[in-house]
This record gives sequence, C-alpha cells and structure tokens, in this order.
Amino acid sequence: MQISVKKIDGANAVITASFDKEAIAKAENIAAAKIAKETKIAGFRQGKVPASVIKSRFKDRLNADSKSQLANQAFEEGLKKLDKPDLIGMPIVSKSGENDGALELELKLALRPVIELGDYESLTPSFKPIEISPETLRETMEKAADASVAPEAIAEKRGLKKGDYAQFDFSGFIDGKPLANATAKDYELKIGSNGFVPGFEEQMIGLKAGEERKIAVTFPNEYHAKEIAGKEVTFDVALKAIKVKKNVELNDETAKKLLPGIEDANMEKLEAAVKKTLLDERKVKLYNEELRPKLIEALLKKYDFDLPEIILEQEIDHLATQKARTLGEEELRKLQTDEKALKNLREEFRAEAKERVKTTLLIDAIAKAEHIAVSDREVTQAIYYQALQSGQNPQEALEYYRKNNLTAVVRMSLTEDRALTTLLDRKAAAQEDAPKPAKPKKERQSESGDEGDETPAKKSVKKRSAAKKES
Repeated sequence: MQISVKKIDGANAVITASFDKEAIAKAENIAAAKIAKETKIAGFRQGKVPASVIKSRFKDRLNADSKSQLANQAFEEGLKKLDKPDLIGMPIVSKSGENDGALELELKLALRPVIELGDYESLTPSFKPIEISPETLRETMEKAADASVAPEAIAEKRGLKKGDYAQFDFSGFIDGKPLANATAKDYELKIGSNGFVPGFEEQMIGLKAGEERKIAVTFPNEYHAKEIAGKEVTFDVALKAIKVKKNVELNDETAKKLLPGIEDANMEKLEAAVKKTLLDERKVKLYNEELRPKLIEALLKKYDFDLPEIILEQEIDHLATQKARTLGEEELRKLQTDEKALKNLREEFRAEAKERVKTTLLIDAIAKAEHIAVSDREVTQAIYYQALQSGQNPQEALEYYRKNNLTAVVRMSLTEDRALTTLLDRKAAAQEDAPKPAKPKKERQSESGDEGDETPAKKSVKKRSAAKKES
C-alpha cells in the first residue's frame, strides 16, 4: 500500500492511497469469508461455502465490502501521518478508480479548525436592564388570581353579556350539511375573549339559558382547516348556562392558593414569584429576539477561519432538501432530471450554509473556553420535554433521534444556548455592578428671569436695583 497525506488548510485534509493486486485480493478473500459465514446457500453448510461461489454470486457486494475495508486501512494509516488531528465526523471517499490493476482511493477529512478567540466577551452587546412596573406586576397577579377561580352558573334570568362565560352545545353546517368535527357538548367560552371565529361571540350576546339560536359566520381565508377556510358556516347553538367568576381579592389567603407547597406563603412571596417569572420571560424574549442575533453577527464579523468542506456540503444538502420538500411535483421533477437546476438550487444556500457552519464552530470554541458541556442526560431530557410539548410519545421520539443521528443536533443547540446565555448574563451582571453616572444638575435659568433658579445673591442685587428705580 502506498499512502500520502496532504493538509489542504486548517480544516481540510486529503488521504491518497494506492493498493496493488495482492492487497485487493487479500481484501476480497476476507470479505468473501465474512459473507460465507453469514450466508445460507442450498447444498452447502453455513460457513463452508467455497470462495469461488461467493465471488460469483455476490460480486457487487464483495467489491463494495473489499473497497470499504481498504478505505478503512487508508484512513487508519493516514491518521498516523497527521499530527493528532481533531476530526469532525467520518471521512468520505471522494475518488475511487483502477489504474493498471491497482486500486486508487482519495479520502477527504474534515478537521476542527483552531480558532484563536482572544477577547470575545467585549463583543457582547449592551442592553437596558429589564424592569417590571408595579402596574404590570399587579395586573399579572390579578390575572393569576382570576384564573384560579372557576366560573359559577347564575340563577338570574338574564341575557348573556360580554365578560360572561357561556356553557353551550353547538353543531356546524355548510350548505345545510353537517360539518365534520364541528360539534361539541357543554363547550365553555368567555364572551369577548375572541376565542372563537370572529363574529360568533357577538351574535351570542343577549341569549338566555335554555334558548337556542342560529349563528352564521364566515371563516377567515387563512384558516388552518382548508375545507372551511373562507366559507360561511351556520351553527345551531343551545345555551345551557351563564356563568360568572367571583372577584378575587389579592391578599395573603389568595397568595397561599397561588403558591401551593410554599411555606408561609403571603403577598410578599407572591409578588417575588410573579416578578421573577415576568423577568425570566422578558429575559428569554430579549436574549433570543434581539441580543443573540447581534452577538452572533459580531462574532461572525470578527473571526475568520477555514471551514471543513465535507460539513459545509452536508449543510447545503440539508438546506436544499428542506427547500425541495416545499416544491410542487413539476419543480421536483425538474430537479431530478436537470443536473444544472439541482446545482443552482444548492448554490442558493451556500452563503447561508457557510454562516451556519461557522457559527457552530465558533460557539463550540467558546463553549470549550467557558468549560460548558451538555451531558447525555440533558440531551435526553430536552428530547423528552419537546415530545411532551408536542403530544408525542417521548420514548419513540428519543428512538427516532438516536436512529437518525440527531442527538448531536440537540446537544449543539443546548450548547449554543448555554454559551450565549452565559455571555449575556455576565454582561447583565457587569452592567448592574457598574457605577451609575451622577444626575446632571438642573441648568441655571438666569436669562429667563425665573427667580426659582436664582441664588440668594442674585435676588439681593435685583431687590436693590428695584429700590433705586422707585426712589
């Protein structure tokens, strides 16, 4: 075997290997013996099938298995010639061919580039501290208290009005025909909450318990169910009860109900808990929607390094595949038959793919510098939580991620989130600890003649001047 290794740049390397006839024959014999051991052929005992029979019947598989074996040999020997390479993923066979009976292989390797980070913390954008106003805090607590109380039916015989809770049965029809999945019993709806199709709740106002009414509404054109989008639907509605909620006072007793399991729960602890929840929600929104994009943009602008071509091409394939899933049959057929069209589609995503791969490598480098690591348990928990949120079976979701090698994607997502959040949290803490600038003094208004901003000496001069004028 002849082998050579060439490092293209900081992220790519190539192994070139040549195998003579003897090496090829040896690899074929090893592959044939393995196939014979696993295969049952009539007239032969398992494991005793002659090599000649195997080579005759399993020519294609034998060829593929022997080449794979030789490629692995080339890979192992090539790694010895590289100086402790930090590989990303597995190599790919980029070229394979025969020359005078010898097999020539070329393997491309993706290397993790060395990124000299230096000062990356200064790139973290500044931001105003998150504040929760007393009004927002009070309003949130009132909503929480209201949500903790179930509406109760009223005995008063009156019409339904805005703010009431209606308990009713309904059935939907299109052109007089029953509409599938448009029937419900004891449905509960707060009138004025806009929880139903626009126009429905308004037509219920005035209805009394025990009464029935026909309500016609037109569903929005963008409604998710295409069979009724943009169409008029008539509902037969039977109001069974009008319910209202009792007003809940915010006090220590209410706090105990809203903070179950909290020892000595009171209004002070409730305010602290609600405020923390609001701060966390706003922090996540601020970080994800505004600060993280700014930070990533600054990182991408500052650092420049070689990207592994294998990973880049895989990312382009991924983006192009996602796009292809949104195309119609005619467009898909063109991609399958027109090589140039497929190439153009892939090139559309090259810039985006470069940015994604570069971001991933940068975040990975920062995570290592910050000693951030995501455990297997955390990856499993994230997949379980996501599955539960979407109504999927958690165990089935986990198996799917493992089978399709997607756990690494989840790990990287968690790592990125933790690394960027670490930098943003540190920036927030630094801004809180920084000395606050002194408030500027109110400007003197001597030219305006406003005595409220004048010194006692100036007032005295004015009085003496006025006295002279009078005399």
